[in-house]
Amino acid sequence: MSKIEYLHHDGARIGYRDDGKGRPIVLIHGTGGDGEANFAGLMPYLSERRVIQPDYAGSGLTDDPTEVLSLDRLVDQVLAAVDHDGAGTFDLLGFSLGAAVATRLAARHPGRVEQLVLVGGFVSSHDPRAQLQFRHWAELAKRDPASLARLMLLTGFSHGFLSRIGDIEEVIADMVAHSNWAGIARQAELDLRVDVSGDLAQVRAPTLVVGNQHDQMVDPKASRALAEGIDRARLEWVEGPHLALMENPRAVAQLVMQVM
Repeated sequence: MSKIEYLHHDGARIGYRDDGKGRPIVLIHGTGGDGEANFAGLMPYLSERRVIQPDYAGSGLTDDPTEVLSLDRLVDQVLAAVDHDGAGTFDLLGFSLGAAVATRLAARHPGRVEQLVLVGGFVSSHDPRAQLQFRHWAELAKRDPASLARLMLLTGFSHGFLSRIGDIEEVIADMVAHSNWAGIARQAELDLRVDVSGDLAQVRAPTLVVGNQHDQMVDPKASRALAEGIDRARLEWVEGPHLALMENPRAVAQLVMQVM
């Protein structure tokens, strides 16, 4: 059972989960997710580690009324949670939008991050398809959450995975009832502005970039661009969709455990 902690920082009430003992690893979730939703499948493989899972603005345990989010604000919230938990240096894993947060954190606080893993990440969202997608997400989150839930399932998971779900409408209803849609809209609007191209050369931690071969949310080429921009980064691939971390966590865990 996770220990849940809260702290107040810069006008926000930040919540995070703390599990286990040992060398700390910090997990940063993606748009529309939270620590529990994105990383539950990974947790059994981290049983010998101390795992810190902060929820940043718009998600899960954290309450932040800030209307316009920034990567720097999310970085500050992650570090505030880690500092509150007493961790000095740590390994860091970021997923999707969380990969951008992790990249900036590692670039601006190099003395804190020992190993860096970026899963399903991207350098920027400036290309027309990414702009179309994230703008659509933001609009649907505000006016039609059920349609956004359906879209995220269709583009986030594989055909085979979705085909094995018994009552998909029940899953959608649960997503609609229990997700922070106003927060997701703000996160999607941040996705539209993401650009960590200026951070890549500043990353000093040994880095593993994990790309998803069949990603429909983020162009798989984005993982290659991340790896090429970070000095001596290693690039590995998972045979799966954007949400492979949730669909097949074992495949991601096998790569993560090689470096952590």
